Amino acid sequence: MKRFAIAGSVIAALGLCSVALAASTLSGTYKTKIHSTALGGALNGTWTIKFKNGSYTVTDKGAVVVQGKDKIKGTKITFNGKSSGPDACNKGSGTYKFKLKGSKLTFTTVGSDPCVGRATILTGKFTKVG
Repeated sequence: MKRFAIAGSVIAALGLCSVALAASTLSGTYKTKIHSTALGGALNGTWTIKFKNGSYTVTDKGAVVVQGKDKIKGTKITFNGKSSGPDACNKGSGTYKFKLKGSKLTFTTVGSDPCVGRATILTGKFTKVG
């Protein structure tokens, strides 16, 4: 009986570790559709964001528009304030809480984000596409 209790404890601990690990990383490509009056509606359309090894790439209509670095700690992600690309905003970093449930990804701002475009795009509900 004692062996079953120990085995159950080990399995539960491993399960919690895998949940914690999953919550502290994002990978893959996610897509959202934006309908907003921000920046005169210039952000309306389909956007994708790809996460890979501490970096992200944002595309609009299939073209890369922003590339940068991110840092994830728990369920918070900080988008570095130094990015590149035609739609890059280098006014400062933006920090968000993220929630990944199945293939659905959402972001909630922590404080304020100095980049209106980034803040607007990240209000979308993202779905994993790759």
